[in-house]
Amino acid sequence: MGVENSGRRPKPTALKLLLGTVRKDRLNALEPKPPVGEVQIPEGISPAARVVWGEIAPVCLYMGTLTAADVRPFWMMCEMQATWELNCKVKGTPEFNVRLERELANTMRPYYEYFGMTPSSRARISVPKKTEEEPQSKWAGSLK
Repeated sequence: MGVENSGRRPKPTALKLLLGTVRKDRLNALEPKPPVGEVQIPEGISPAARVVWGEIAPVCLYMGTLTAADVRPFWMMCEMQATWELNCKVKGTPEFNVRLERELANTMRPYYEYFGMTPSSRARISVPKKTEEEPQSKWAGSLK
């Protein structure tokens, strides 16, 4: 019973391999991998969203949750955040839209979870470790 979207989201294959909880016959050998390369801010992004991008993108790049494959969803999140911020700037005036504020907050929540921008989402996301940041021991490789 149910549809393909019912139930928990599957764990990433990298996490299953690290935990040792995957059977080799159930391993997805054809799992897509995002392209390696620099993430570029897209053309056509609004000036307000460009400011949001500049604030949030470095954090996501550092955490490894923003890749070249994620530019469009990240762009949408930045546009929604910029619209939400512009609406909040007019709070207390007739131009303020309570409904827009509530709807955008509900719409943005999954995007923040996808990119690891909430504490609980960071606990569920696994990204490959960056090797250049790990300190090397003077004894590393001596037992080979």
